[in-house]
Amino acid sequence: MKTAYLPAFWVLLCWASSGHGLDLNCGSKERGLTECAQDLQHATWSDFSAYEVHHSYPPVSFNSIDAAISHYRTLAQSQSWTPLQGRFLLREGMKHPQVARIRDRLRILGDYSYDHPLSNKHFFDSRLVGAVIAFQRRHGLKVDGIVGPNTRKAMNISPRERWQQLLVNKQRELVDQVAKRPDYIEINIPDYQLRYYRNGKVLTQMRVIVGKKDRPTPVMNSTLKALEVNPDWNVPKRIAYEDILPKLQGGRGAFDKLGVKLVKGWDEVPNVVSVDELDMNHFYRGKLAEQHRFWQPPGASNPLGQLKFIFPNAFSIYMHGTPGMHLFDEPRRTFSSGCIRIEDPMGLARLLLESSEKPALDLDAELESEAASISGLPGEVEIFTRYRTAWIDPDSGVLQFRADIYQRDPNELAELSTTQQQEPADTVTN
Repeated sequence: MKTAYLPAFWVLLCWASSGHGLDLNCGSKERGLTECAQDLQHATWSDFSAYEVHHSYPPVSFNSIDAAISHYRTLAQSQSWTPLQGRFLLREGMKHPQVARIRDRLRILGDYSYDHPLSNKHFFDSRLVGAVIAFQRRHGLKVDGIVGPNTRKAMNISPRERWQQLLVNKQRELVDQVAKRPDYIEINIPDYQLRYYRNGKVLTQMRVIVGKKDRPTPVMNSTLKALEVNPDWNVPKRIAYEDILPKLQGGRGAFDKLGVKLVKGWDEVPNVVSVDELDMNHFYRGKLAEQHRFWQPPGASNPLGQLKFIFPNAFSIYMHGTPGMHLFDEPRRTFSSGCIRIEDPMGLARLLLESSEKPALDLDAELESEAASISGLPGEVEIFTRYRTAWIDPDSGVLQFRADIYQRDPNELAELSTTQQQEPADTVTN
């Protein structure tokens, strides 16, 4: 039998006029198109086996997080969400039965907006590539138009789970401290992005690297106070014991490549001693003057890069550059021990120093000197680290989701009051 493709509107008219008992009134003041679509989810389509219907679903853009919550609540009630199985790759030009399910799923989520005849619904065409890219971009995935394990995993998260995720993030918006001044820096940890706002508008943004799951970057707020040029590195105790000491114990070769030195005490000018003199009884313990600890001088291999941004906080966290620029190309950037590595420290420093009496050219001179120095930063630029796994882009209205890298969403969902996490009145089918 030859498959016919009809617009959903005509199928609605045929169904409503054929005496099957559905009073849809589509487009009327009493019933909107969205409500009609919801009714259709529960209709029996056996009499229409000769038709492939392309439904029109709302776009992924919303004017508020409340609108997104309402939309996903409706999807949770009306959509079944069986997992897409497998770890294989699907890309443009391939044919596979799962392609049809991917296209339908992206249409429901609003990333696939085309309503056109398909000669082969199992064929991965260029329009589907565009939809996959749109989905990947708003989920913080590698943007390549290929459906692999990570993209498939994100597609398998049900509307009910997304609805709950939105509820959690709405609560975060309500309790997070807001900026008191028009100039501030905001870092969204799961998004791996820094945005510098001036007069309430984004002046620049850049990629960041944040803490590992077992060494997470904390949510906090502070005010930038100083810029350290050519910083040295006083290795924290945990990193010394867990990361560096095992290399030393495994042989001098691996340790020497790090560029780290063993020093005694906390003198202003570090007292470098031979690692052969390491006394574990005084390793990060005892009187400060007698402590043995690891330290790294300024230089090209220093993990802090050439610039360090200092702001008071209870976690000993700061922002800094890094010699490992290749890591910024990774979609999941949880590589640090809690501090925040930024992609363009020089660019950010220049912007922060614009209102200073100190010329920006002095920054270049100080960097070339390779001598460590600390300069106060002008103004009162606040800095906020956030943990947002769902939000509405303020410019485009596009709904964004990110992976819950520190697994905080379930605990915070459990903490919401009963009224804040009201279950849908109808049975959720996923």
